[in-house]
Amino acid sequence: MSREPDPSVQERLQRLLQFLDYDPNNVNLLLQTLELAIESGNASTADTLVAHVDSHGINVPEVHAQLAHLLLLMGSFAAAAKRGDKAIQAGIDHPVVIYNTAVAHFYSEAFIEADTLLGRLTPLDDCSRDALCLHARTLHHLEQPLDAATLAERALAENPGDIELMGLLALLRYESDDNTAALDLAYEVLAEDPNQLDALIACASANFELGRIEPARKAWHHTTEVHPDCGRAWSGLGLLEFNEMELEQAKIHLTLAVKYMPNHIGTWHLLAWVYILENNSLEARAALNASLELDRNFAETHGGLAVVDVMDGHEDSARLSMRRAMKLNTQGFAVYFAELLLLKRAGKDAEADALVNRVLDSVGPNNTLSGRKLVEQWLQAHQKDAKTATLGQH
Repeated sequence: MSREPDPSVQERLQRLLQFLDYDPNNVNLLLQTLELAIESGNASTADTLVAHVDSHGINVPEVHAQLAHLLLLMGSFAAAAKRGDKAIQAGIDHPVVIYNTAVAHFYSEAFIEADTLLGRLTPLDDCSRDALCLHARTLHHLEQPLDAATLAERALAENPGDIELMGLLALLRYESDDNTAALDLAYEVLAEDPNQLDALIACASANFELGRIEPARKAWHHTTEVHPDCGRAWSGLGLLEFNEMELEQAKIHLTLAVKYMPNHIGTWHLLAWVYILENNSLEARAALNASLELDRNFAETHGGLAVVDVMDGHEDSARLSMRRAMKLNTQGFAVYFAELLLLKRAGKDAEADALVNRVLDSVGPNNTLSGRKLVEQWLQAHQKDAKTATLGQH
């Protein structure tokens, strides 16, 4: 995030750093050095200045505030957040310091902390457009799309025609289950900027929710072309392909999704189910274990592990995972699927059919695919293996 400084500015910075060596506790001199580094965009001195402050025990709020700004320039978000917090806790309440610290927390994925700080700015009548936008994005991450949309609408009213805000609002309307309004606004944005990420996600997602598969597919493909590191785009494309039972393509794209978005449990689950449908228990277990590392209290993870245990013939382990899943959610899809496989293994076809008819008209693991469709796909592919002791083996 730094830029090459002007040679004369660099020379001046070096002189100031030399002066600091002679007078290390001179706070005014230190602040001048920090200000010059920030103004010039020269982040290369950040490590030197951080070491200087720490080694000399300088605990001045204004210094921490300036260090936070400088660390932001070099993309050291966690370190910037720490310095900004120190400045604010010491009594600094300048909006720029609060905003910079919130930015640092946001990009450190500390969204609760960012929300707390931005909550001090956005109620103000003169709150900046950037703070309103950042708070809206923060609330989006905290799964509060309606509150986020309110802030985005306010920012847009003050900045009409702002493409970023319009794209964000389109996405938030989708997240608030208003697919038609999301599409209308997304198309308006994409007419101006065909590559605007928020609008592309809103367009693809809303079309998918409305059952418009090919427009959704086209939008997802374009998104992955122009934003190849967007995990949500790869996940959305993989979800569409999973629902269409295009498993090979889904596997490829979901694998890319977890590469770029490794903390998204739902994508790990979808990838696991692709492997389950392919009868690949080893890779399915690996995907579910990755999910388990993120959250050990997610019912569908334990239910999925129960399915994999049945596939591998570990019935006792499967029943233990099923009990864990049921404690967390009595209506989870995966645990019923595991029960179905146990009944099939035991040759209890009538009971298995009754289970299908009783519970599997609910949605499957991705909240859109019919559970019945998923079961039928499994049985069609693995009917011969369903009663054997080597279910899931290769």
